[in-house]
This record gives sequence, structure tokens and C-alpha cells, in this order.
Amino acid sequence: VERCIDALAGDVDGAIAAARVSDTVKEADGGARVVRTLDRSVLWAVQTPQVFRAEALRDALRGDVSRATDDASLVEAAGGTVVVVEAPPENLKVTTPFDLRVAEALLAERC
Repeated sequence: VERCIDALAGDVDGAIAAARVSDTVKEADGGARVVRTLDRSVLWAVQTPQVFRAEALRDALRGDVSRATDDASLVEAAGGTVVVVEAPPENLKVTTPFDLRVAEALLAERC
């Protein structure tokens, strides 16, 4: 959290925790046909926390939020600048029931 807040000291509107992608990621057309392999050296798996300047987030929330997958995508769509703060892969973004099971297993391992 502190590293994300510290990142706001620059000329940015938001900072998001993320881990470098280690999987090979494919882009497919509307069906199952692979169009290309994405360059994982520039890909990040977004996590939490996500922190923003209040005004930038307020402006972003006034726009179309129907296709947003997170607050960062809203700020980006509104023209804001968001930076990545590298975090460890175990800092999961819990979105699905499977994510929750993984997080619970990681916590159980630590206790």
C-alpha cells in the first residue's frame, strides 16, 4: 500500500500493484483461433491495492463504467496516467471463487 501511495508523488493519477506475467498469453479472434502471442515482458497481472488521486477517480467514475474491469481501467479511459508498482505474485487480486480458494490456501500455509 505504501509503495503505491509513494508512486503518486510523481506526475501520475494512479498507481496499481501488479506482478509480472510469467504465463504465455495468447490473443484469439472471436472464436478459438490464435491471432498472436503477446510479449509477456510488457504484461502485468493487476492486483490490489489500486490508489488514485481523488479528482482523477471522481472524473473517471463520471464516464461509462459498463466495460471497466477495475478502477485503473476507468482512469485510463478518462485519459489519466496509471503506473505499475511491482508486487509479488502471491499478492492476489481475489475476483473469483477459485481466487478465494488459492488465497485461503496461501494464508493457511503461513499460519
